[in-house]
Parts: sequence; C-alpha cells; structure tokens
Amino acid sequence: MVKKILVIVSLVLVFCITATALSYAAEKESMGAKVKNFWQKLFNYPANVTKESASVVADTGKGGVQVVTDEVKRVGQVTSGELNKTPQLITEPIKGTGETTYKAVTDTAKIPVEAAKEEPAQAAANK
Repeated sequence: MVKKILVIVSLVLVFCITATALSYAAEKESMGAKVKNFWQKLFNYPANVTKESASVVADTGKGGVQVVTDEVKRVGQVTSGELNKTPQLITEPIKGTGETTYKAVTDTAKIPVEAAKEEPAQAAANK
C-alpha cells in the first residue's frame, strides 16, 4: 500500500515538474515575441509617421489647388458677365481655405495615433 502511494506521489510530482517547465518555456517564448514586437514597433513608428505626414501634406496640397481652381473659375465667370457670382468670388476662397486648414490640422493631430497602429498583415505575422 505504501509503495502504491509512493508511486502515485512520484508520478504527480513528475507531472507537476513537467507542467512547470513547459509553462516556463512558453512564457519565455512569449516574452521573446514581446521584445521582438517592441523593437519592430520602435523602428516602424518613424517610417509610419513619415508616411502619414506625406499623406496629410498631399491632401492639403490637393485642397489648396482646389481652392485656387475654384477661384479662377469664379473670376472667369464674373469677368464674363455673371455678376451674380460676385459674392462667391469673395466667400468661397475664405471658406475653402478654412476647410483645408481645418482638415490639415485635424489630420496632423491624428498622425501619432495612425502611425502607432499595426497593419493587419503585420499583426497576424507577429502572432
């Protein structure tokens, strides 16, 4: 009877040691993945900030070009005799410039958040 209990206790002890060793190894592996992920994010962040900044600059440039294009159209309409377009000749550039500026400021404020986001393919690869 004592031998039987001793064998059972020994088996349980071996099982516990094995489970602990496997758990420790899995934790070490996930810690390594976390460290790797940290370094990837650290070096990808500046590249993402640059990409997002370029996008904001391009969108702002497009908005500015659109304001100028609309203004040139209005000048053409007014000078060709459509005097009812005169109020828009004055208000549209102010409105367009304000909208472009607002969009540029809000998009610039979002750059750090957007740059910190992981791309779905990259996130799947890290798991």
